Amino acid sequence: MANLYGVNYTAQDPVAAGDTSGALAANIDVAEWGGRVRVCYDSFTASGATGATDVIYLGKIPNNATILYGVMIHDNTNGSAKYQVKVGSTELRASATMTADTLTLITKQASIASKTTALSDVTVTLATAALADTKSIKLMIYYTID
Repeated sequence: MANLYGVNYTAQDPVAAGDTSGALAANIDVAEWGGRVRVCYDSFTASGATGATDVIYLGKIPNNATILYGVMIHDNTNGSAKYQVKVGSTELRASATMTADTLTLITKQASIASKTTALSDVTVTLATAALADTKSIKLMIYYTID
């Protein structure tokens, strides 16, 4: 059995990771090691059916935040609603069907650990079915900034 070490583990403790070159511990971005996780939570309840391409704004993520993942749930029973979630221009979830009342993890490999470059809107777009009257969306985006 071999001991294998991640990039940040090696940077933080090169000797324990087997580096014999005399390398000193490196500073690691606090977003990747020891940072505090924050959450942007918002919800939306439709008053009348929304349009199939309406954009719903659900919070803002600060500049230089490292996006971790999101969680979303809805109670829309109006057809096969497809939702796309973005932070600024970074897509966290492609427009795909979500089953009503099922908590869904929202992440894409390409967007994990991406950083915002400005104060960024969190948006949800319904692609194929409207959000029915009185139905809601709840969204949490987890990120770290310090």
